[in-house]
Amino acid sequence: MKTRSLWGKEDIIGLSLYHSIHGPRLRAIISTYDSLDTFCRIGLSKPLFHDSISDIIAEIRDIGHRHIASHEEQGIIISTFDSKEYPQNLLHIEYPPSLLYIKGKLNEEIAIGIVGTRSPTPYGQRAADYFAEILSHNRVCIVSGLAPGIDTIVHKSVIKNNGLTYAVIASGHQQISPRNTRDLSEEIIESGGAIISEYSMNVKAKPPFFPRRNRIISGLSTSVLIVESGKKGGSMITAQFAFDQNRDVFVIPGSIFSPMSEGNHHLLLKDKGMIATNPNELLLHAKREPKKQTDIHECNVEEHAILQYLGSEPKHIDEIVAYVMISRSKIMSSLLTLQCRSIIKQLPGMNFIRLRNEFTLSKKT
Repeated sequence: MKTRSLWGKEDIIGLSLYHSIHGPRLRAIISTYDSLDTFCRIGLSKPLFHDSISDIIAEIRDIGHRHIASHEEQGIIISTFDSKEYPQNLLHIEYPPSLLYIKGKLNEEIAIGIVGTRSPTPYGQRAADYFAEILSHNRVCIVSGLAPGIDTIVHKSVIKNNGLTYAVIASGHQQISPRNTRDLSEEIIESGGAIISEYSMNVKAKPPFFPRRNRIISGLSTSVLIVESGKKGGSMITAQFAFDQNRDVFVIPGSIFSPMSEGNHHLLLKDKGMIATNPNELLLHAKREPKKQTDIHECNVEEHAILQYLGSEPKHIDEIVAYVMISRSKIMSSLLTLQCRSIIKQLPGMNFIRLRNEFTLSKKT
C-alpha cells in the first residue's frame, strides 16, 4: 500500500468511527484518496451530506482527536496501519487490525508466541516456564494472550527473568478481567512490555473477539510454540493462523495418555508443526546463537544429595527421605531453601521435581 502523508492519525481514526469503516475498506480508502478532504469531496455519497463538506471534515477530525485524547489520558497510544510505529510483521498478515490500542511500548526485538491450554498439566506448566525463561534470557520477546493457564505462566516467567513480553487481549484496556489478570497486565507494562488490543478501552470481551485476538498473537511473532492443547480451542486456532501466515509452528510433544496433548500430536501428524524439545532449537531456527548457561548453583551436602535424586519425574517426600537417608526435618528445611532459590518445585501431594540441572557441591562444605 502506498502511504499517503496527507492523512493524519486523527483523520483515519475519526473516519473509522464516523462511518464504522474498518479493515480492507478503510485501507482501500486511504490508498485511493490522498487525504480526508479529497475522500469527503469525491468519495462520500451525496445522501450522507447533512451539512457542508467542510463541516463533515471538521466533525470527523474532531471525533478522531477526542478519541486519541481520551485514550492518552489512560496511557493508551493508538497506532493506525498507516503509522510508522505499527508492527511490520503484523502489517503483512491477512486482515491486519486497522487500529491498535497499545499500553506500554513496543520494540524491534525478535518475538515468539507461546500459547496453550487454560488447564495445563504439571508437565505443561513446567515446559511453559522453562521455554519462557530460556528465551527471555536470550532477549526474545514472548507474545501470549493473558489468559489463565499457559499464557499466564509464560508472562509471569518472563517478568521473573527480567525479560520482555507482550499480551494481546480480546477486550479494551479498561475492561480486562478478572482482577488478577489486571494486576498481571500492570506488571507486564512496568517490566517494559506492552498490552495490545484492537478494541477501544471500554469495549468488553465477546466470544468472537478471542479467535480474532489469536491472529494478532501469531502475526506479531516470527514463530509460535504450542505448549499443550486439546484438539479444539484457542491454541489450535492460533496454530492455524500461524500456519496460514507462513510462521514457523513449534510443538512440544506430550504424553499419549493426556488429552491436553492431543492437539499437539495432531499438528505433528498433519505436518503443521515442528517438534520442539529444547528452547535452543527455536533460537537456532531464528538464527540466534543461544547464550551459554553460566549460573551454576552451589549447594551444601544435604541439598546436593537431594538434587542428585530428583529429576523431571515427581518424587514424594517419603521417597526422598528413604533415598537420601537424612532426617526428615533437615530434608524439609533443604527442600524449602531449594524452592526459594527456584531450583526445585513442589507439586500437589508433597511431590517434588528438579528445575535446574546446573548445580555443584559448594567448596565451603
